[in-house]
Amino acid sequence: MNESLLEKLQQTLNREMPITIPMGIKARSWDGVRLSMEMPLEPNRNHQYSAFAGSLNALCTATGWGTVLLLLESQGLTGNIVIRRSTIRYHRPVRTPLFIATSLPVAGEALEYFYELHRFKGRTKVDVSVVIADDEGPYVTFGGSYVVQE
Repeated sequence: MNESLLEKLQQTLNREMPITIPMGIKARSWDGVRLSMEMPLEPNRNHQYSAFAGSLNALCTATGWGTVLLLLESQGLTGNIVIRRSTIRYHRPVRTPLFIATSLPVAGEALEYFYELHRFKGRTKVDVSVVIADDEGPYVTFGGSYVVQE
């Protein structure tokens, strides 16, 4: 089932955010609360041979957006998802050939409020955190506030 959700997400990203195609952004895994998406370094590198900050931001933004889409899907809900605001922190250069952004689980109360608002008002909002990290710690930490309207 998760494979079909990931395929649906990938098709949606390719159609609705076509920049994800040349960037090589791909949906990798979904466990019901965390989405992981990958991106290769080569088409997204800068003059320092590390990942371009804008590409990292795009990957994190898309990972948060995809998380919201899959959370809605898990409840049989739909809506137009947009990012309202975000913050990003670059802790160290990303130089690995392929790197992964993973969303962190939305806290239980916040998630229930997200679903409740959607069901009763037809619009809702949720904050999603995303991290790009390795065994040494985070490369990038990101927080995005997403809104959804029917």
